[in-house]
Amino acid sequence: MLIIGVDPGSNCTGYGIIEKNGVRSKHVFSGVIRNPPSAQSKRLFRIHNKLDEVIREYSPSIMVVESLFLSNNSQSLMKLSQVRGVILLLGESHGMEIYEYSPMEIKKGLTGYGRAEKDQMVFMVQKILNLPTLKSADQADALAMALFHSHMCLPQRMAR
Repeated sequence: MLIIGVDPGSNCTGYGIIEKNGVRSKHVFSGVIRNPPSAQSKRLFRIHNKLDEVIREYSPSIMVVESLFLSNNSQSLMKLSQVRGVILLLGESHGMEIYEYSPMEIKKGLTGYGRAEKDQMVFMVQKILNLPTLKSADQADALAMALFHSHMCLPQRMAR
């Protein structure tokens, strides 16, 4: 089973695909989509095209996306909402099961502490997937989402 995690961001969107095989998870592919300063519509189009390409190549069956969190900056929240909309639409159009978790849930599930720092998350993802390095914290966050779902949520779902 292939699971894609997506860390939405207008400037930088991380994505990561893992393969779940029994109790083991293996890194398949991951990266980041970095957007140059441009109109929001161009950024959304770029995110759509790159993620669509990745999804078509690997055909994951499950998508995990970070849920929205409250922000004092309404402009940032609007942009993030638009990015999430593009990502969720892609998941639906490819027939994937879609799950959303808060950053706190994911951090607590992987590190045991819901307010873990970025470097702690990067370290845990690298350790679990046996990866020497990651391009960015956004890539690590995306892989963390996929790992969280595969280790914490899939076993509960399968037991039902």
